[in-house]
Amino acid sequence: MTLVPEISKAADSVQHTRELSIMGVYIEPDSDRTDEYGSAVRAIYGVRLDKHWWFEPQGFAGVIETGESGVTDYYQQGLGADISYRFFGDSEFTPYGLIGGGVSRNDVADNSSSEFGGFANVGLGLLTSPLTQSGLRIRGDARYFYDSYDDGQSDIQFSLGLTVPIGATRKQIVEKTTVVEREVVVEKDFADSDRDGVVDGVDQCPNTLEGLEVDSVGCVKTDQEQSVVLLGVTFDFNSDRLTANARDLLVRTADALKGQPDLEVELAGHTDSVGAEEYNRELSRKRAESVRNYLIDLGVSPDQMIATGYGESDPVRSNDTEEGRERNRRVEFNVLSR
Repeated sequence: MTLVPEISKAADSVQHTRELSIMGVYIEPDSDRTDEYGSAVRAIYGVRLDKHWWFEPQGFAGVIETGESGVTDYYQQGLGADISYRFFGDSEFTPYGLIGGGVSRNDVADNSSSEFGGFANVGLGLLTSPLTQSGLRIRGDARYFYDSYDDGQSDIQFSLGLTVPIGATRKQIVEKTTVVEREVVVEKDFADSDRDGVVDGVDQCPNTLEGLEVDSVGCVKTDQEQSVVLLGVTFDFNSDRLTANARDLLVRTADALKGQPDLEVELAGHTDSVGAEEYNRELSRKRAESVRNYLIDLGVSPDQMIATGYGESDPVRSNDTEEGRERNRRVEFNVLSR
């Protein structure tokens, strides 16, 4: 067991509390006013209330075209404030919603129609993540804008512009630095890579095949007969040629034999009952020899292996079903006792 120190750390965080937005505005006026368009400039001074909520006083001034000769344009100004909600805070790309209102003034040049009134607006917008280290961002929104002028006018406004922080508060998080002694238990390695029940640190015969009984140091017991089927070791149809998958699987078998040089085994080939008995016996022998030759190519000593073909003489399942015939077509790894 070991005693180790744990030391806490202090940190600072910077949080913007105010910002200024300058935006250009395109106006789709109420059809009762004109069929043309308008444009304006809006300035917004934002004050943070918490992570999501902002208070935003605003001022705007613009002109709405009439498009008619001899008829003057509408001049519109306003002062007001909105409350906005930023869904993902202010440190990343975020949509937002807003609602607010204020005082408006509409003036038609060379016309007596000049009026102070009120306005209300509601909108949805998007604010990008900071584009520079100074916090510059792009802001855009769409607003429904109701103006009380001339019995009420309903406009649609589309705004696009830039937002920049103009104030920040540095919040210093001061933590007491402490040293804590704790006990660390160093675990021993209990891995068992070949899953034979003997941990790797003790196992003297690594890579033994699963299903074989081993002794206390992980080596296959050779004082008793044991057998496992080399699962997945298959051949091309009606041939003794190993499939590519079989070659990959036999690498583990080769490692097992090389890891225990005193281990002697019989590679026993078996077939189903389809075909002539003598033909099946010869095919099973050739297949067992193919396995032995490939293991020799992988570095296994020839003296550790013999190959025998048993044909259809030792089925493990009924040959009356396809599943049974498939199980009977096999190569066994038989430990030869001494």
